[in-house]
This record gives sequence, C-alpha cells and structure tokens, in this order.
Amino acid sequence: MKFLKKSLKNKLFFTISIFIIFIFAVLTVLQIHQVYQTLDNDLEKELKSVGILTAMQLDPKDLSKLEKVKNSKDKIFIENQKLLDKILKQQGTMSWSYIWKIDGDDVFTIGFTSNLNEIYKAGEKFDNLAEVHLTTAKAAIKSGQAEVTPIFEDPYGSWRTVFVPLKDSAGEIFGVIGIDYSADYINQIVLNAIIKQVIVAIAGLVILLLALQFTISRLFKPLNKLVSAADKVAKGDLSSVQFNATDDEIGKLSFSIQKMIHNLQRMITNIRNTSNQLAESSEQLSANSNEAFQFSNMVSNEIEKVAGSSEATLKTTKECAQAIDESAQGIQKIAESASSVADNSAQVSNEAKKGNEVVQNLINQMNLISQSVDLIEETIGRLNNNSKRIIEFVNFITEVADQTNLLALNAAIEAARAGEHGKGFAVVAEEVRKLAEQSANSAGEISQLIQIILEDSKASVEATAKGKENVNIGHTYTNEAGKLFGRILSSIEAVAAQIQEISAASQQMSAATEEVAASVSDMEQMAEQSAEYSKNVTMSTKKQLQSMETIENTSTELGKLSEQLQVLIKEFKLEEK
Repeated sequence: MKFLKKSLKNKLFFTISIFIIFIFAVLTVLQIHQVYQTLDNDLEKELKSVGILTAMQLDPKDLSKLEKVKNSKDKIFIENQKLLDKILKQQGTMSWSYIWKIDGDDVFTIGFTSNLNEIYKAGEKFDNLAEVHLTTAKAAIKSGQAEVTPIFEDPYGSWRTVFVPLKDSAGEIFGVIGIDYSADYINQIVLNAIIKQVIVAIAGLVILLLALQFTISRLFKPLNKLVSAADKVAKGDLSSVQFNATDDEIGKLSFSIQKMIHNLQRMITNIRNTSNQLAESSEQLSANSNEAFQFSNMVSNEIEKVAGSSEATLKTTKECAQAIDESAQGIQKIAESASSVADNSAQVSNEAKKGNEVVQNLINQMNLISQSVDLIEETIGRLNNNSKRIIEFVNFITEVADQTNLLALNAAIEAARAGEHGKGFAVVAEEVRKLAEQSANSAGEISQLIQIILEDSKASVEATAKGKENVNIGHTYTNEAGKLFGRILSSIEAVAAQIQEISAASQQMSAATEEVAASVSDMEQMAEQSAEYSKNVTMSTKKQLQSMETIENTSTELGKLSEQLQVLIKEFKLEEK
C-alpha cells in the first residue's frame, strides 16, 4: 500500500472507489434479490399457466374414465399418456407430468408421462412422496386453484412442482395434475439473470471509476503544480514561481502560497542584509570589547597597587596617632606644672617685660615655622598637611623645651646666687627642666614617626628643609633671648616673667597637640575609608573585567553565528530584480 502513502490523489481515489464499490455491491445485491423475487413470481405464474393450460387440454369425460384405471394396459390410460407426452414435447421445459387421485392421505397414480413408467404404476398407490409435495397437492384440491411448491428434494432430484385440480364429467374435483420442473433449470434461469445483473453493475462501476479517475486527475492537476512549487521552495529556490489563477479553493490556495513565497523572498533579503550588518557590527564589537578588556585589565592592576598603598598609609597613620597621643599626655603634664609655676610667679611678672619681648620674637619666628609647615601641607595633600602641622607643633615643643631647659638652668644659677632666698625657685626650676627634657624626648619620638610619613613625598622633604631653616632662625632669636635673660637674671622677677611665658607656651602646646591628635584621627578615618573604597573599587573592577571578557566571548560567538546565518541564506535562490 505504498502508493497510498505517497499520493493524496490515490488516497482520495481509493477511498471514494471503496465507497462506490460498497454502494454498488449493496445495490447489486438488492437488485439481484429483487430479480430473484421477480423471477420467482414470474416462474410461479408461468408454472401455473402451463399447469392450467395442460389441465384444460384434458377431457373431463376421459378423466372420469381414467379414475377407474387399474394398470398401464388400459386403453384410456394409454391414450392419456400419449396426450401427456405430446404436451411434454410441445412445452419443452417440463420434466414430466402425472395425474393423482387423492383419497385422504392416499395417493393413486392414474396417469403419467412415459418417462415415469419406471417410477409409477398405473392405478396403484404411491407412498414415496415428499411432504411438501403432498401438502401442496391437497392445498390445490382444497382451494380449487393451481398451487406451486417451493424447490424441494426427493429421492429423484431437486424439483419445483405445479399442481392443478382436475374435475370429472360431473364437475367434481377428484384429483390433481402435477407438472415437475427441474430445479437446475430454474436455478439456471436465476443464475443467468444474476450474471446479467452483475455484468451490468461491473460495467457501470468501471465507467464510474474511470469518470472518477478523470475528474480527480483534473482536480489534482493544479495541486500537483502546487506540490512542485513547494518542492522548489523546500530546496531554497524562491525564484519565478507562478500559478494559474482560478476561483476555486485550490486557486485561492495557489494565490496564498504565491503571496507567502513573495513575503519569504522579502524576508530572506532583509535577513541577508541584516546578517551582513550583524557580521560587521560583531567584528567592530569584538575589536572594541578586546580594547576595553585590555584597558580594564590595566585599570585593575593600577587600582590593586593603589589599594596596597592605601593599606600601608593607614598603618603608618595609626602609628603616628598613637605617638601623638603619648606626646599629648606629656605636654598636658608640662602645661599643668607650668600653670602652677605661673601662679606662684604672678608677683614678679612686671619685672620680666624685656624677657617677654624676646619670647615674643621667638613666637613670631615660630609663626614663620608654621608658614613653612603650611607649604609642606599644600604639597602632599590632606595627609601631608596634617603631618606638617604635627611637625610644626613638634618643632615648637622642641624649641620651647630647649628654651625652657635653658631658662630653668639660668634660673637655677640665679637661685644659687640668691642664696637662701632662691631655694624655692631652684626646686621649681629643676622640675621645669625635667618636664622640658621629657617634652623634648617625646617630641623626638614624634619627629621620628612624622619623618617616616614625610619620606613618602619629595615635596614633604623640601618643606621640611624650609622648616629646618626657620628653626635655625628661631634658635638665633632664642640665643638672643638668652643673652637678654642673662642681663636680667639678677632679678628674680625676670625668672617669674619667663615662667609665665613657659606656662602660656605649655598651654599652647597642649592645645596644638590636641588639634594635631584630632587631625591625625581624621587622617586615620580618611585612610580607613580610602582603603575600604580601594577594596570596593578593586572588586568592582574585577567584576567589570569579567563582564568585558564575557562581552568579548559573546561578540566572538555572535560573529560565528552571523557567518553561519550567511551560509544558510546562500542556500536560498531569490528572484533577480
């Protein structure tokens, strides 16, 4: 059944043919049945007509005499047999005929054709009868009309018999004449009629199937063109596809397919143009993503270096803050002691005016040192600015400590000269000298830590050099102040005035140290934030680097896909314009 799977036309023809054959078969069977019924009725009528005609040829007077026949030698029997043979010969289709005299259930044969001489005996009772045979004969006698049996079988064959009642000269029914017809003859008549009917049905069926084949072929001719066009489209050939325009469903389908092919041509052309643009864009994207990837890699490396530097700066800043805290504690002690001495020397403040002028010059020089430290602050940013302020106050503390140490030494000398009256000042001068030495030591440690920070910047070194120059100038003025105090050491009041200056300077040192500590604390927080920001930027840069690498790989894959798309598009053959 492969031909059915490959052809819709064959499927349709086969399906309709099966339906038509089935209808023809049913109609033929019904027709045959109708013919059979008609033939049966016609044959029955024919048999009755033959039986009646035969009975009419028999003389009732002879029949009355025939009732008394005893054997086949009786003259009346012989004459009757000759008549029956003559009728048999004239009719031609009957097998034989016979005359029965029926008495209840007993049957006596009183006449028959010569071809029954071996079966029947004239005037004798006949017992070898079929049931239907006897029943139909009795029915004919009872009804007084001809009756026909259905086909039946007896020991002599298959038959169909017509019985016609016979009347004697008195008009009384005394028996029947029976005429047997062979069932083969009857069946042959029916078979011939059936064969004719089947031949007519087959001929009509063949003609109808041929007409069906012709009609389906004509209907499928446009469809075959559609299939051919679809095959060309399936192979990628979209050029020069034309169809015949009709108004039926296949014509509408042809128009729709032709419209679809035109749309497909336009779509493939657009895809081809888009594919070319995509290939160019993917190449450009790949190049740009590669450059961006390299740049992002460089930025990531630099940011990692910045993060490392920020962590180192944070560590150094924490160490500096710790040292400044320790220095602030020492300076606070100096301030407290100086304040106590200043309270005790309030009475001699008027005698130290000249020493105050010298100390004022020292303060002015310290301002110059502060300006130099400001230059360092501008050079290294906020971190170096705070460091400059620290070095400014450290230098100030150092100068004040040196001056305080010198003044304490001079005060001790003058107190010794004063004798018993200067012992109290000698003790105070010794305490001041010790505090000045502690301040000088703390200031030295702070200078070492600040020096580590300042070494990170060339600008810081230059600013530090300027600071050192100003410190030298400060030392010069300090020496001048020492000479002036040498001239006024004869007066204890000068010592008191100098101690007041020390107290004021100690307070300034304490305030400056607190300010430096606050600045260093701010620097530490800023350094921590900077380190944290550097870490976040480093992580973001790494993520961006991964994204750029993904973009580069995607652009490469996009280029490959565009090349594959162009290869696929080349398989389509479009109509040249």
